[in-house]
Amino acid sequence: MTQMSTMSEVPESPKDALPLSVERLAEMTSQEVDDLPYGFIMLDEEGVVLLYNRYEQRMSRLPSARVVGRNFFQEIAPCTRVEAFLGRFRALAQQPPGATDRFAFRFHFLHGAQDVFVQLARAPVDRVFMTVHRMPVQRDEHERPATIRHERDRGRLNGPLGAMFPLAWDQVAALLARVGQGAARELGRGVGRRIAGVAESTVVEAGAAALDKAPVLLSVGALDQALAELGMGRLAADFCANPPRVACFVRPPVESGSVELSAFYEGVLETTIGAARSAAHVARCIEGTELAATPWRFVVVPIERAHELRALEGERPDDLAKRFGLLESGSGAADRGPAAAS
Repeated sequence: MTQMSTMSEVPESPKDALPLSVERLAEMTSQEVDDLPYGFIMLDEEGVVLLYNRYEQRMSRLPSARVVGRNFFQEIAPCTRVEAFLGRFRALAQQPPGATDRFAFRFHFLHGAQDVFVQLARAPVDRVFMTVHRMPVQRDEHERPATIRHERDRGRLNGPLGAMFPLAWDQVAALLARVGQGAARELGRGVGRRIAGVAESTVVEAGAAALDKAPVLLSVGALDQALAELGMGRLAADFCANPPRVACFVRPPVESGSVELSAFYEGVLETTIGAARSAAHVARCIEGTELAATPWRFVVVPIERAHELRALEGERPDDLAKRFGLLESGSGAADRGPAAAS
């Protein structure tokens, strides 16, 4: 899960009441919970995930092994650390068993926006049940998908990076095409250092000592949030310890790409992943010139293993994806397709 924001109106839920009583949910076996036709998450009073059902794993694209035992608000969905969500959770945790709260949110995943209806229920033995109901995304008939920031005002870089690039993204792409791949990559490295600074502020606020000391899910979530808030698209990453490498998926805020723009993101990933791992890294986009489909797939490795990337010249993108595990991922890579259809 990544960025969340409350919706202005709370639509009617699929059912106005909790589909099953708190008592019935508390008695269900893990198999019965997995068979529920909606997301179900059990948390303790501190927000640590104790159970994450199969439906929620499939819809959020996060396996249970990466979620259970971690704090939902700090490590799984750091953008929920807002009064509209975390504040409600804390208030409900102080209520007696049986108390409930309901509200609507829009999740912004790498693979697109998703409107959900969240119900929190205070359960016995210091537990809180969270059910998550997916709903069709409500958009104006002329509105483009949330992952494609096509309009000129939404396509601008925001925040501190907006001062560096007072341009719309189509103009940035044209600028990069003029300067070439090498300069585009170096520019991306500079921007990546700014993004890493923004992400570090996020993880420190969440309780971590620094970006490179934060849990992997928290650091990736903070980097994704920083990119999204700066109007630079979305990021998901899977870390592999042996051999050391990071599989990254980037959905840029443009409908078509260029090798210069992919080189720019290579630079961004080199410095952001490098900051998260406290070591110099190099990145390569495996798409070659086939940049019509998103998300784009990148391999990021420690600089001492850069020779592995240089040896890949001429290989087909899908062959590289199989080699580096970029086909099966919780990031939504299976949804690759033309950006306009995302």
